[in-house]
Amino acid sequence: MCGIYGITGSDRESGEKVFEGLKQLEYRGYDSWGVAQKTENDIDTQKEVGKISEGTFADKGVREAIGHSRWATHGGVTALNAHPHTVGEVTIVHNGIFDNYLDNKEKLVDAGYGFRSETDSEIFAGLVDYYYQESNDSKQAIMKAVADSTGRYAVLVIFKNEPGLYGVRCGSPLIVGVDERETHIGSDIPAFLEYTNSINYLDDGQMIVAHGAERAYYDLKIGKTIEKNNIVVNIDNQEVDKGDFDYYMIKEIFEQKETIERALLQDKTLIQNTCKLFDDFDRVFIVGCGTGHKVAMVGEYFFSELAELYTTAVPASEMNTWYPFITSRTVVIAVSQSGETADVLEVVEEVKKRKGSVIAVTNAEQSSLAQQSGHVLPIKAGIEKAVASTKAATAQIAVLYLLAATIGEKGKRAVGNLLSLTANLNDQLNPNYADYVQNIAELLQHHRSLFIIGRGVLYPIALEAAIKIQEVSYIHAQGFAAGELKHGPIALIEKGTPCLVLGSDPQTLSSAEELKARGAMIIGIAPEEAKVFDRWLSVPKTERANAIGTLIPIQFLSYYLSTKKGLDPDMPRNLAKSVTVK
Repeated sequence: MCGIYGITGSDRESGEKVFEGLKQLEYRGYDSWGVAQKTENDIDTQKEVGKISEGTFADKGVREAIGHSRWATHGGVTALNAHPHTVGEVTIVHNGIFDNYLDNKEKLVDAGYGFRSETDSEIFAGLVDYYYQESNDSKQAIMKAVADSTGRYAVLVIFKNEPGLYGVRCGSPLIVGVDERETHIGSDIPAFLEYTNSINYLDDGQMIVAHGAERAYYDLKIGKTIEKNNIVVNIDNQEVDKGDFDYYMIKEIFEQKETIERALLQDKTLIQNTCKLFDDFDRVFIVGCGTGHKVAMVGEYFFSELAELYTTAVPASEMNTWYPFITSRTVVIAVSQSGETADVLEVVEEVKKRKGSVIAVTNAEQSSLAQQSGHVLPIKAGIEKAVASTKAATAQIAVLYLLAATIGEKGKRAVGNLLSLTANLNDQLNPNYADYVQNIAELLQHHRSLFIIGRGVLYPIALEAAIKIQEVSYIHAQGFAAGELKHGPIALIEKGTPCLVLGSDPQTLSSAEELKARGAMIIGIAPEEAKVFDRWLSVPKTERANAIGTLIPIQFLSYYLSTKKGLDPDMPRNLAKSVTVK
């Protein structure tokens, strides 16, 4: 949620660079945007509601600028609430939430400050200005404002009459791009990848003070400078471009030919060391949010069946109910594509307090989740820019399958199953298969509701299918366990109601017959065709790993339902790629 990006450098093109960089962060989800440029005598700010890619920008030829794409949390979607916010000498952009902003607002109002927006962000700008007016020391003013603020956030700060760009990380990601002539600071690498791939990750409670290519790092807890080592990231610019594809979502679906195999090619020592955590334990939890939670549910089946371990999948936001059961003999597997999901990070903090072990399954090896977890299993999916997760989800499933199978001493066979699956994926991840799915989307695009059923490991895939269809096509979709139909859901079936049936085992087909008897249109997604199917999407026949092969045609179907309705599958309304606030 929210994208922030700032530059301090020698070129007089910083404003335009920030504007273009915000376009690279559109995938994070936002409803308004703005850029502040530091001119010789003032701060020039432009703020708009709507898409950055549809906006125009007036570059002022400046050396320092900050920008922001806002996801509304405090206050409505208005230009006044959009960032950047200026109070007195101070202008900021902010990602996250200040929990105690009302207390700070009361203090500032008593001191004579007035505020124009409804945001917590403007209060922080006022707090920095308050301390700046008191001390005339920009660095100390920011440190004092941070000391007075609680919550998870990242901020960039510029001062009207002082050179330099300041960045603070307290729970939300902030990454420094290092160049010979300038410094870039953003919430994600794609903002500045065009200019540099030499980066530095700020850790929680750290601040950077930069002026052009001069950089100093501070630990805010001790108030002293620290040394940071730059890292070179090997990300090709082509990886973050759509290339010949119309949207990132379809590009990332096709990329699963490579990403699933990459996820499997984990360092054997890493997997073996992670497996040792399960030698002395009494309970396993797998947590995630949204698609991450559905992946966790798939993992629950894998750990129960392959590793024969008592395992519980829990939405991260609901984990507080289970905290009394967390001990030093508990293993918690945290699933998050971004590694910055607020609810997941809160679970990790609590588990660590209770001395439990944490394994991160993430796409971001330098994320907050990775840094806070004792063990990290990278999914190696590469940058995923569409809001709806596709290649990251299947890579997460592959990693959980590999881990569970290795614990259960079935690792070699498990890898063989998945590698054979990746070979068979060529039959799915090709234009002819996509065209056939597109024809089925033609049949479904005008329906207001559809239902999905699955059994065993395909039950959470049915739930994930519902999420995919909901988020990009806005069609009401619900997933059910096939055996639960007679306990309520079958009352929703009318003549012509579309039902996706996942799998072709006898019990699932029996449930499909019950649906068809009540007029449902049956679309089978299975390795074998059945008479009950009105339409059939074939998937590879694999042992237990059928969760991945079954999910891919659903991803295609969701994408085509979206585009045929004239929607943007990359940026669904009201959704964000990385949910960094609770």
